[in-house]
Amino acid sequence: MTASPYLPRFGRTLRIAADGVIGPLGRVGHLVHFFWEVVCDTPHMLRRYRHELFRVLSDLTWGNGSIVVGGGTVGVVIVLGMTAGGLVAVEGFNALDLLGLGPATGLITSLAATRELAPVMVAMAFIAQAGCRFTAQLGAMRINEEIDALDSLALNPVPYLVSTRVVASMIAVVPLLLTTLAVIFLTAEIVVRFSSGQSGGSYSHYFALFISGQDVFYSILKAVVFVFISSTIQCYYGYFASGGPEGVGVAAGRAMRAAITVVIAVNMLMTMALWGVSDGARFGG
Repeated sequence: MTASPYLPRFGRTLRIAADGVIGPLGRVGHLVHFFWEVVCDTPHMLRRYRHELFRVLSDLTWGNGSIVVGGGTVGVVIVLGMTAGGLVAVEGFNALDLLGLGPATGLITSLAATRELAPVMVAMAFIAQAGCRFTAQLGAMRINEEIDALDSLALNPVPYLVSTRVVASMIAVVPLLLTTLAVIFLTAEIVVRFSSGQSGGSYSHYFALFISGQDVFYSILKAVVFVFISSTIQCYYGYFASGGPEGVGVAAGRAMRAAITVVIAVNMLMTMALWGVSDGARFGG
C-alpha cells in the first residue's frame, strides 16, 4: 500500500489549475500527431487499400439509397443548396432593392454563394452526415476491440480505417461542392425571376459579370481543406473513444463541436488569405 502524497491547499489549487491547462494542450498535441500520422499513412493506403477507399467513397456519396437516415451526402447538399439559393435571392433582392439595385442580385449570388456559403454548407453537411457516421463506426469498433484485434495482427489500423475515410471525403467533396453551387445558382435565379418579376437577362448579366473561375477554384480548395480537417477530427474522436456505448455518443458530440468550431475559424482565415479583407464588387471607377 502506497501512501498518497500530501499537498497543502495552495499546492492542490495550483495542481488543479495546471491540469486544466496542460490537459487541453496535451489533447491538441495528440490530435496534431494524429493528423500527421493520417497524412503519412496515405501513400501506404493508396497502395494497399484502394478497394476499401472506393467502398467508403460510394457509401459517402450515395449511402444506402435513402435521403436522411443512412443516406449519402448528395441528398443533403441538394436540399441545403435549394434552401440557400432561395434565401440569398430573397434577402439579396430585398436589400439591394432599397437602393434601387434590385436587378444586381446576381452579384450577391456569384460572390457570397461561391466564396462563403457553398464551401461552409458542404462542410456542415459532411460534419453532420458523414463525420458523425465516422465517429460512431470507429467508436463501435474501438469498444468492441476490433481495432485492438488489427493491432494484434500487426496491421496498422490508421491507414485502413482512418486514411481511407479522410481521402474518400476529400475526393467526394469536389463534385458535391460543384453540385451545391449549381443548385444555389439555379434556385436563386428562379426565385428572383418569379418572386420579384425581374427579367432573367438582368440577373444573368450581373451574375456573369462577377463570377470567376478563380473564385470557384478557391471555393473547391476551401471545401477540400474543411472536409480534411473535419473528417480527421471526427475520426480521431471515434478512434480513441472509450466508456462503452455511452462513450461513443459523448465522442460524437465532442467531435461535432470541435469540427464545427475549427472549420468556422479556418474559413475566416482562408477567406482573408485568398481574397484579402478589402476585396469586393465594383460597378465602376
